[in-house]
Amino acid sequence: MNMAKRTKKKRSAKRAKRPARKSTSRKDFLLRWPVGIGLLVLVCLLLGLWLVQDRRYEKTAVPAYEEERSNRFGELVGEVELIIYQSLRQLGVHASQVQFRKVTHRVQHNRQWDFTELEVTLPQEQSLASVHKLFTKNMGALSGQVTLESSKKTGSDLELLIRVEGSLTHRLALFQGPKQASQKAQPTAVPKVAIVIDDLGYDGKLARKFLKIEGPLSFSVLPHGTFSKSIARRIHDAGQELLLHLPMEPTGYPEVNPGVGALLVEMTDVEIVQTLRKNLDAFPYVKGVNNHMGSKFCQDESKLRPVMLELNTRGLFFLDSRTTSKTKAYTVAQELHVPSAERNVFLDNIQNPRAIRAQLNRLTELARLRGGAIGIAHPHEVTLEVLRQEIPKLSRKGVELVPVSQLVHN
Repeated sequence: MNMAKRTKKKRSAKRAKRPARKSTSRKDFLLRWPVGIGLLVLVCLLLGLWLVQDRRYEKTAVPAYEEERSNRFGELVGEVELIIYQSLRQLGVHASQVQFRKVTHRVQHNRQWDFTELEVTLPQEQSLASVHKLFTKNMGALSGQVTLESSKKTGSDLELLIRVEGSLTHRLALFQGPKQASQKAQPTAVPKVAIVIDDLGYDGKLARKFLKIEGPLSFSVLPHGTFSKSIARRIHDAGQELLLHLPMEPTGYPEVNPGVGALLVEMTDVEIVQTLRKNLDAFPYVKGVNNHMGSKFCQDESKLRPVMLELNTRGLFFLDSRTTSKTKAYTVAQELHVPSAERNVFLDNIQNPRAIRAQLNRLTELARLRGGAIGIAHPHEVTLEVLRQEIPKLSRKGVELVPVSQLVHN
């Protein structure tokens, strides 16, 4: 008996010396349970917000680009222009010796193009026969699709008529200039090119990729896009030039919708200015404005005037995107002393690398001819890849990339 009691006491002592098992008391459980539930609710909330934002992004309709997609005929007209500019450069024609007489929008057989008339003063040493021979040779690359005719019926020394698939697209009036006294060649200014990335506001990731391209690009942001404000801040923080991409009424409205904040022809002057101010106030760092769509609004001088007066008051410039050949925007801006410019080339209406590179070549050749030229592009992956590859080559081609503000006219 005594032995059994001693054994029992020893076991009790051992149990007393053992460390207590880690167990969750009812009280501890009650304290921890709300924390766990709170964390779970927080995770669910964050996941829900992400899904809502993702759905919002997917469901937000990106406004259409009004510019019409070119077909093969449009590509050919562009190639002809490029050959003209290259030929004039080969002939030693300086930018000051080229006058753009008229650019007229034409429609024929379901084709649309800008008929261009140029007046060119040739260097005295260039004979008319050699000029005709050079153009014939260069246009020969497009034989069967492009024809070249010459005449002397307009009072010029030589007139060249160029037809693409039977449609007259270009008329060049050529004059031989006076013989220049031999003198030391003067250094010429480096041709300048500006590239504006339009229609930003609906794809933040793609906008960030464009901002990584080295060089002074300009960026135009729609006023009320899903990510417009954050994109605008990033553009400013990156030290790049920010424009407001101002929606204006297109010819096809309301079937073609320019988006929130659009200026409409039916608005009063007060409504136009109020809408414009609201759009401008969304971006405190904006340097200028260019129109989004606007093929109808930009033909109405009376509606354009309050826009330009407000821009003048704020010290902003205006870039006419030229979504219609009948636009009056640049003319009204100049009349009201608003620094302004016009788009020369759309770079990516045809979304394939070859076509975009061809348009970039047109832009640089036009810059050499005029001293400066402005191109507009859009946030497409294919545009991004081409610009990444081609922009570093511009300086090697003797062309300087500048912000668009450097090419506006006072």
